[in-house]
Amino acid sequence: MFHHWLKMLPSCPTCGLRFDRGEHGYYLGAIWINLLLAESLAMAVIFTVIVRAWPTPPWDTLAWTAPLEALVSPFILFPFSKTLFLAFDLGIRPLTPKDFGP
Repeated sequence: MFHHWLKMLPSCPTCGLRFDRGEHGYYLGAIWINLLLAESLAMAVIFTVIVRAWPTPPWDTLAWTAPLEALVSPFILFPFSKTLFLAFDLGIRPLTPKDFGP
């Protein structure tokens, strides 16, 4: 049930633009952006908690919540990463008629 919330449609319901432009390994860029976003978010949260709670940061709480965040955030951020990579790709490589489909 939860995986349906994270699943992206294969194409835009309005214009029909496919989110996968049909190249082998197209997801590699989206995975790279996903890693960048997820790890940046995890480090920002950890740093913020340590700075705001200084001089007595909650080390025990961080010890179990930080790895949990690092494991969960890539799954939540993947649709956004895929969309960001598509926007980057569209800026580099123009649309063709084969990019639109069912």
